[in-house]
Amino acid sequence: MALCRSGLAGKPATTTAYPTFCSGSRATVRAGVNGERHFPALIVATDCRSVNPHPGEIPRTALRRRLRAARRDLSESERYGAERLTRRRLARLAPLRRARRVAIYMAADGEPDLAPIAADALQRGQRIYAPVLHRGTLRFARFDDESRLRANRFGILEPATTDWIRPQDLDVVLTPLVAFDESGTRIGMGGGYYDRCFSFLKARSHWIRPKLIGLGYEFQRRHGIGRHPWDIPLWAAVTEQGTYRFCTGGQGIEPLAREV
Repeated sequence: MALCRSGLAGKPATTTAYPTFCSGSRATVRAGVNGERHFPALIVATDCRSVNPHPGEIPRTALRRRLRAARRDLSESERYGAERLTRRRLARLAPLRRARRVAIYMAADGEPDLAPIAADALQRGQRIYAPVLHRGTLRFARFDDESRLRANRFGILEPATTDWIRPQDLDVVLTPLVAFDESGTRIGMGGGYYDRCFSFLKARSHWIRPKLIGLGYEFQRRHGIGRHPWDIPLWAAVTEQGTYRFCTGGQGIEPLAREV
C-alpha cells in the first residue's frame, strides 16, 4: 500500500491487492464549491448552553439521498479544492497534532480523501488506524504503507488483519459524514457503525478521548437535524469553509462566532 499526499484511493482487483493512493495530476482548482466563497475563519463555540435536539427533525432518508448525490456530483476540481482547504484547517487543530493514535476512514461515495492526511501523520510518527467491519460494529486496525487491504461487503477498503486496537485507546477519530448540524449531531450512511462503536462516550460527562472529528463539505452543514438517543455527537467538524467546535458531550454551540 503506497501513500501519496496528492493522490486518491485506488480500488483493489482482489482482496490481496495493494492499491496505490497516487493517481497523478489534478485539474485546476476553482475558487469555491458551487460558486461559494472560502472563508479563512476558525469557527468556535463561545457559549456552551445546551441546544436541545429539535423535535421536528429533518427526514434523514431523503436528506441522506440528496446530500450523497450532491457529494458524488462534485467535479474533480471542486473536490480537490475543498479537500485542500479542509486539510489546512484540520492541520491547525491541536488535538490532532498532539495525538499519538489517529483513526482515519477509507474514502468512498465522494467522501473527502484522507490519504494525504494519513501520509503526513505517518511522517510525524503518529500511528494510524483504519476501520474494519466486524459483527455489526467497527474495529480499528493499524494502517501504514505496508498494510494489506481487502474490500468489505460494501466495497470499502479495510486492513486485512484482526490485530485491532480498542476504540477507547484512540486519541482522535476522523469520521465520514453525510450531514451535521449546530449541535454536533452527525448523519452517516445509515448503518449505525460509528454510533455503536463509540456508544461508551454516552456515559462520559467529559470527553478525554477519543475526540470525534467529522470531515465533509460545507453544503453538508444543516440546521436542526434532530438527535436520536443512539446518536453519538461530534467533538468538532471541519469543512472547506470552517472548523466547527461543539461543546463537551456534543451539547451544541450557541451562537457561532467567527475567529479570524
